[in-house]
Amino acid sequence: MNRQMPRRTLLRGAAGIAVALPFLDAMLPRSAQAQAAVTPKRFGVMFSPNGLVKKDWEPAGGETDFVLRPELASLQPYRSDIILLHGLNNETSYMQDGNPHDLSMSHMLTCMRMKVNALGRAGHVVDGTAGGPSIDQSIAKAIGNDTKLRSLELGVQSTSTDLEPMVIRMSYGGPGDPRTPLDDPNQVFTRMFGDTRASQAALDALHKQRKSVLDAVLDQFNSVSGSLGYDDKQKLARHANAIRDIENQLNVVTNQNANCQIPSSAPNVPVTAYDCTVDTPPRPAKCLTGFPEIGKAQMDLMVLAFACDITRVASLQWSTAESVVVHSQLGIRDEHHLMSHATDAATQANLTKINTWYTQQFAYLVSELKKLPEGEGTVLDNTLLFWPNELLVGDTHDRRNLPYMLAGKAGGQIRTGRYLNYKGNAHNQLYAAFLNLFGVPTTSFGEAMYPGTLTGLT
Repeated sequence: MNRQMPRRTLLRGAAGIAVALPFLDAMLPRSAQAQAAVTPKRFGVMFSPNGLVKKDWEPAGGETDFVLRPELASLQPYRSDIILLHGLNNETSYMQDGNPHDLSMSHMLTCMRMKVNALGRAGHVVDGTAGGPSIDQSIAKAIGNDTKLRSLELGVQSTSTDLEPMVIRMSYGGPGDPRTPLDDPNQVFTRMFGDTRASQAALDALHKQRKSVLDAVLDQFNSVSGSLGYDDKQKLARHANAIRDIENQLNVVTNQNANCQIPSSAPNVPVTAYDCTVDTPPRPAKCLTGFPEIGKAQMDLMVLAFACDITRVASLQWSTAESVVVHSQLGIRDEHHLMSHATDAATQANLTKINTWYTQQFAYLVSELKKLPEGEGTVLDNTLLFWPNELLVGDTHDRRNLPYMLAGKAGGQIRTGRYLNYKGNAHNQLYAAFLNLFGVPTTSFGEAMYPGTLTGLT
């Protein structure tokens, strides 16, 4: 009789290289009830900045017969996997004065008033912190203790700007405890697959030899594969292929193999600074190349981290609030933040292009998670993926009637394929509902002035 394989099986190589296995059938207990309890639930956040073109996000139709606007068309194949939320208000951000970008970003996931020590340009906080933990870190505290990493914070040119601290961070363990995203996919890769301080040098040495992290644990990998059934072998093969694919993105090697597929090296994308438009009076701005390429590598690493159960909570921060990115990949020459304050037809059309592109990135995340079989469904089915923006519209800095997107069923707890309009509920209540989904009974989140738990998701 075969023993149940431990859920946290790691293949260990020299100099601190550690490769986690994907979720395999061999890790499941025999009873269906026990299997359901073992299958991990995950929480992911994908942030995009500077508000939206409101009309592009308002679907036609009702709760189940809604019709997505062209900006969201890339999500049409996954319509049954999403919930489009409208009408939620970031009310706590109106409880204090300050720069609207600081307020929107710091309250977006925390629902708590900022703690401010000093102000600078345009009323931005230059010394301060969010007032409490963000929802991702609150969930990580509950479900993140059985994985290598409690949470993983990824960024795409989120810290390479010279903007002030409150607009470049969205995740907090609590006051004075910002979780700054890693903008370099190579650093993310090392954090995922390294196990000691020596692991960066070990990974660099492997990649210099055009080898994969899988080569460092090949004997163990083959031994495990040889003991598995057909379905698990296929899953392990997909996992290995994914790892190698990511390593190739980070400019390394190839090989073949499964679900938690480990790339042979971290993505290697060129990043070059160039001059870009700034406000008057001058606003710190540093525009960089490689935005789509870095983002693709980070999304693949996020999917891999979930597939390998390296973490069950991850966030991806595209740029910053008040984003200075120039979306040259779309043929646009103006800076995103300055565009978000213009209302002429040509600029609005370009803003639609940008938001359509961000929708495509979210659709890519959804599609990649949906490809991975797990238990009776997919990794997406066991995930709750949340896409917030800090503003409704950029030119007014409106933080009410915010549109949010959810994807995945959180282990079968959420009824997807719906459009829900809450007509003014505080967004705290959404996060209280999230905590309940992840086994944290609560009736509130954030500021006590806005208690309650959002209904209708389950």
